[in-house]
Amino acid sequence: MTAVATQSGTQLWNIEQISDGVVAVHRIGSQPQPTDWAQHLAGYLTLLGNVQLVGAKRLGRAGAIFSMGEFIVHPKGFHHLGAGSPAEAFRFPEEVDAVNGGAFVVASDAFEAAGGTDRLSGELGGIELSLRIRQMGGRCIVVPDVVVVEDSTPTPSASDVDAFQAHWGFDWNAADLDVVQQRWAGTALLWNVRLHGKALPFEKYGARPGMHWESYATVEVYRQRADHLTKLVAQTAQSACGPVLDLGCGDGLFSHLLVKAGFEVVGIDPEAAAIEQAKQQVNRQTYPCTIPRFVEGDGASLPFKDGSFQAVVLFDVIEHLQNPIRLLREVRRVLATNGHLVVSTPAWQLGAWSDPVYHVTEYTMEELARQIGAAGLEIVNSGTIGGVYRDLVVIARNG
Repeated sequence: MTAVATQSGTQLWNIEQISDGVVAVHRIGSQPQPTDWAQHLAGYLTLLGNVQLVGAKRLGRAGAIFSMGEFIVHPKGFHHLGAGSPAEAFRFPEEVDAVNGGAFVVASDAFEAAGGTDRLSGELGGIELSLRIRQMGGRCIVVPDVVVVEDSTPTPSASDVDAFQAHWGFDWNAADLDVVQQRWAGTALLWNVRLHGKALPFEKYGARPGMHWESYATVEVYRQRADHLTKLVAQTAQSACGPVLDLGCGDGLFSHLLVKAGFEVVGIDPEAAAIEQAKQQVNRQTYPCTIPRFVEGDGASLPFKDGSFQAVVLFDVIEHLQNPIRLLREVRRVLATNGHLVVSTPAWQLGAWSDPVYHVTEYTMEELARQIGAAGLEIVNSGTIGGVYRDLVVIARNG
């Protein structure tokens, strides 16, 4: 066998031809295990239809899972599947967008058709190769019975980023999925129908009118959480400095609480039923000055001028979105300079969802911070709400 090494910046790949395909090993990692690991990976090339690339499970230096493969064309943008999970987790193969490190085997014809060795010449080489295989109808999977110790996250050069953007038309780190779907509709790049198919209409407000107000009135732990988030906004923003946008306001509970805390508040939600309930609820309340104002509208195209708000709150919203990065970039646009975004969302956990019916995805703290940062906002604080909840809370500034 002839080995060929390609190098760009800090990344090194060893590439070898074997009888069943092409092997690529990311040389900053450990030697893959078991010793006949290449045959283990190659065996999966014929297990499922159109599997063209098979990667190894990666552990970090501390022993936890670093990655079960990468997602690129995803609501969370670029992220490592399963990062931070116990080493023994993920006992079954997983299908992913890409494999960008560790070790993988590619079917020989797919490797050549996707650009071969030339494709592995940059920090985004594995992603480029994987997506081109995807584009041609191939599938990429990561399997647990081959393991590499490696913790490399891409740090591409400006030229790598520009080249990716020029070819694919979207940001490798934070893809705008509306743009992706417009450009790549009908192709195998959009393989995950759960993420790229059309969801059913939101039905909660028809089934449970005023549900957040009811929970606030009757459930002590819910009330404590809501009061804590309201206090957090009050500590972050100054009530005399301008209005607050309650983005995804639902039936208006947090808009109500923020007005009670002294803020001028505008609530916006795409659900007509939610806006109607919000108006009905606040009309039953008394306020010392202004009352919350509600607007039906889409967070991906906010009907407000640049710099209109001193703060935006995104409470229990981002996990429902099919294209969060577009909304986050709109948040940045309507935030005043040095204005703040306050986000709360349920934390991702292996094998469980806090709401498997309505949530599109859930985040780890690293994933949430990465995506907010990719929108151009600076993370200034983060934490969690525990107890019966498992919420992530992030505060970011529009610098």
